[in-house]
Amino acid sequence: MSTPQANDGLLFVYGECGPHVTEEEFDEWYNNDHAPARVALPDFSTALRYKAVDNKSPSRLAIYDITTPDALQSDAYKALSINASQKEKSIISRLALLNRRIYRRFLTYQNPDFDPNSLPAKVTLVVGMAPGTEEKEEDHNRWYSEEHLALMSKVPGFIRARRYKFVSSVELAGNADPASSPVAFPYITLYDWESTAYLNEPAYKEAISTPWTVKVFSEVAKSEQRLFELQETFAK
Repeated sequence: MSTPQANDGLLFVYGECGPHVTEEEFDEWYNNDHAPARVALPDFSTALRYKAVDNKSPSRLAIYDITTPDALQSDAYKALSINASQKEKSIISRLALLNRRIYRRFLTYQNPDFDPNSLPAKVTLVVGMAPGTEEKEEDHNRWYSEEHLALMSKVPGFIRARRYKFVSSVELAGNADPASSPVAFPYITLYDWESTAYLNEPAYKEAISTPWTVKVFSEVAKSEQRLFELQETFAK
């Protein structure tokens, strides 16, 4: 069912170590310095870190639930960059990718038997879509609201889905290659799952193969699906 919630903003960050930062160095910095400093701010409620399980790049993802996208314009958030440690500046300058996007949540669809204790989910599917034209965008949004999310909610292991619209993005890494930067899709949907077992469920295969689903994906300008497993959690 569709449910209104707080935390209408999402800070979504793709990361890739590259050849100049080890995974150990990246994880130590992110877990002990970077993420805790952000989740301690008043407008941040949670921070989650993920690793890709689909053998695709970027291989790292961090998502932060925030009150509104405007929270990143606060003096407290800006001070994090202004007062960044030399260690943080050094690591970011050497990373192959640290791509920050801001999104605004406009729909949450939960399992009818939703249990708050099921969060954070062990597995998150990220689906990005660029509808192309205004007409296709309307059909894309109707498909989600009138068919797709209801079908997905019937798949065993489904916890919730959250839909977001793009606000802005910036690349922070010093060694980033603009030519290989991941697409910042105008729409993303985050599907929270109990495990990857949903991929083999008949109900899932049915949900992704309806005539309307096939039509939507055949008409979008671009789409992407990424699968991640939970690595670390940070809370107040």
